Amino acid sequence: MTVTVTDNEDFLTATLHHGNLQVDTNDPNPRPMIAVLDAKPGLTDAFREHIVELIRAVRQEPGCVTFTGYEARDIPGRFYLYEIYADSAAFATHLNTDHVHAFISAIPDLSTSGPGSIFQLDEIPIPEATA
Repeated sequence: MTVTVTDNEDFLTATLHHGNLQVDTNDPNPRPMIAVLDAKPGLTDAFREHIVELIRAVRQEPGCVTFTGYEARDIPGRFYLYEIYADSAAFATHLNTDHVHAFISAIPDLSTSGPGSIFQLDEIPIPEATA
């Protein structure tokens, strides 16, 4: 998805206001996320380095339950970031950190992806089997 940046905002601001990143901070449930990010041609190694820096920083956040990065075996330069935050308030706090802002600000230079590549997830409830 393309991010439309107006004259009055930058890529970071446009990304943070995208619907995929909006949260109800009163939601007490865990907030799982996945991002699917593609490196620009020739920038896979540089993008991977930025992802590693982000993962290290996010794992230190008190509300981070898990943050794992994956690289696709069959699609060079495609990365998957799987994240779970303790609740929506922890996710909202995560979005306001300097390391997240730095990472988002680097995306236009390193990646073809935008905020439409980030998805909040809801777990599928599995009802108890009846005997």
